[in-house]
Amino acid sequence: MTRYGYANNSLAQGYATVIGVVLVLSGLLGFINNPFVGAGPQNDGTGVILAANSVHNLVHLGTGALALFIAFGLRGEAQANGVIAFGVVYLLIGILVLVDPLLFGLFNPIRANVGDHVLHFALTIVSFVVGYMARGSSSTAATRA
Repeated sequence: MTRYGYANNSLAQGYATVIGVVLVLSGLLGFINNPFVGAGPQNDGTGVILAANSVHNLVHLGTGALALFIAFGLRGEAQANGVIAFGVVYLLIGILVLVDPLLFGLFNPIRANVGDHVLHFALTIVSFVVGYMARGSSSTAATRA
């Protein structure tokens, strides 16, 4: 137990840290030519696992920073709720990019590809699961105090 009455939320913190670092790195990597994330060799989003233009890279940097804030700026139930909220953000992003792969022109001319869709919805599902698991461990510890 911590002095705030909640168990150490290492699951939520570890998850948010890993996701934050990965998103920040992928955002940075998207600005240089590589086969993983970015515009691709033809500058049209083909030939890469995750298609992204500069705006999309900035979204990765911003959401990575958000995940790192959740990991290091929040504690206890707020941290667990932050992970769930992060999942909601990626659910909204996933739905919007599924409806319009160019995100209403912001990602023009790089359309979101299958890898992007899988990533968005995987982040949603895992964030919900981790957040609810962490929330359960926090509330359980708080009631035993």
